[in-house]
Amino acid sequence: EGVHGPSEVVDPDPFRWTDGGWRGIPAEEMTIYELHVATATPEGTFEGLIPRLDHFVELGVTAIELMPVAEFPGHRNWGYDGVDLYAPDSSYGGPEGLRRLVDAAHARGLAVVLDVVYNHFGPEGNYLPAFTSGRIFTERHKTPWGAAVNYDGEGSAAVRELVIGNALHWAREYHVDGLRLDATHAIIDDSPVHVLAELAERVRAALGPERHFAFFAEDERNERALVLPRAEGGLGLDGVWADDLHHQLRAMVAGDREGYFASFSGSAEDVARTLRNGWFYEGQRSPHTGEERGTPAEGLPLPAFVVCIQNHDQVGNRAMGDRLNHGVSPAAYRAVSALLLLAPETPLLWMGQEWAASSPFQYFTDHPEELGRLVTEGRREEFKHFSAFADPETRERIPDPQDPETFRRSTLVWEERERPPHAGVLALYRELL
Repeated sequence: EGVHGPSEVVDPDPFRWTDGGWRGIPAEEMTIYELHVATATPEGTFEGLIPRLDHFVELGVTAIELMPVAEFPGHRNWGYDGVDLYAPDSSYGGPEGLRRLVDAAHARGLAVVLDVVYNHFGPEGNYLPAFTSGRIFTERHKTPWGAAVNYDGEGSAAVRELVIGNALHWAREYHVDGLRLDATHAIIDDSPVHVLAELAERVRAALGPERHFAFFAEDERNERALVLPRAEGGLGLDGVWADDLHHQLRAMVAGDREGYFASFSGSAEDVARTLRNGWFYEGQRSPHTGEERGTPAEGLPLPAFVVCIQNHDQVGNRAMGDRLNHGVSPAAYRAVSALLLLAPETPLLWMGQEWAASSPFQYFTDHPEELGRLVTEGRREEFKHFSAFADPETRERIPDPQDPETFRRSTLVWEERERPPHAGVLALYRELL
C-alpha cells in the first residue's frame, strides 16, 4: 500500500538461489549499463528485465546498474525520493522480483550494481523521525536538500547502523555485486571514521575475500580521497563518477556553454588532458563558480574513474530530457561513442545509448497534488537562467513531472534497435565492446 501503508515482513529463505558459484566481478573489469527499472522495458518491472539480459550479454557489458529501487511515493519516480531503504519498490515487483533478476543476471555472467541514496530521504512518507526522536537529521551540516543526515552527532550511531545495515542487506539477502553511492559530497561526517569507509569495510568483511563487491561514489568534488586506500588516509572505495569528460565532450560536439558547461572548453587539448588524468579539474578555479575545484588525479588508477557520454542525470536533468544523439550529427555521436568505449577509464552506458534511442528520459514523479504542484513549479523555475527558457511561456512547455505522459514518453522502444539508423549504432557498440 505504498509509503503510508503497513510494513511487510519478508522471509528470504524460501527463495532458491542458483548462483552458488558466483564470485562477482572486480570493479576494474566492469563495463556498466545504467538503467531505470520502470522505463527500461514496457513491463516496467524487475521480471520484465530478465528477457533483456541476453541483449546486455551480446552487447558486451559486464554489469547492469539499477537506479534506486527503495520504496518511493506513488508509482512513478526516478528513485531518489525513496524513504523505505530496505524495501524493493512494490511497483517494480518487490523482493521476489529483485531476487529473480539478480539470480538470472548471475546465470548469464552479469554483475548487478544498485544505486543507493544515503545523503537524503524523500519528501513524502519518511517516518524515520518518529522512531529516532528527531535525530535522523542534524542542523550542524547543510545539503542542497536541507538539514543533513546525522552521521556524526548525538544519536548518530543508530543512523550509521541504519545505512551500513542496509548495504549489508542488499549484499547478503539480494546478492548484489556493488553499490553506487549517490551524492557522496552531501554525506557529511566529521567523525574519526567516515561512515562510507566503515560501510565498505564491514560489507567486505561480511562477504569474505573471495567475493568481489564494488563501491562507486557519485561526487562532484573530484576528490581523490574517495578512492585512496584507508592506509593512505582515504575512504577505500573502488571508483568515482567523473563527469568532466562528459562535460568536455558535450561542449565539443553539442556546443553547450551555459551552467557548469561554462567551465569546459571542449577543445581537443582539454579532452585529451581529461582522458589522460581521469578528470580535468585538479584544483584550478572553475569559471562557473569562481572557486577552486578538484584534487590531483596523479597516481590514481584510470579504471577508478567512471566516465560516460550520457547518464540519467545528464539526460534527465535537461529541460526536455533529450539525449546526446538528439542534438548532434550521427558522425559526431559515433565518434564520442568510440572515444568512450576505447578509453582506459571504466565506461558507463545509459540505457538505449547503444542504439541511439529515440525516446527521451524526462523527470517524472507521482506525488500528492499539493507537493506535486510545487515539484512542477520548481522544475520549471530552475531553468529560467538558461537563455532558451528565459521566457515564462517557454518554460511552461517543459514537461510536467506529474503528468503520466511524461513517464510514458521516457520508456525505451526496443523494436527500433533492428531498424536503421539504430541498428548501425548498435553494431558499432557491439564491435567496440
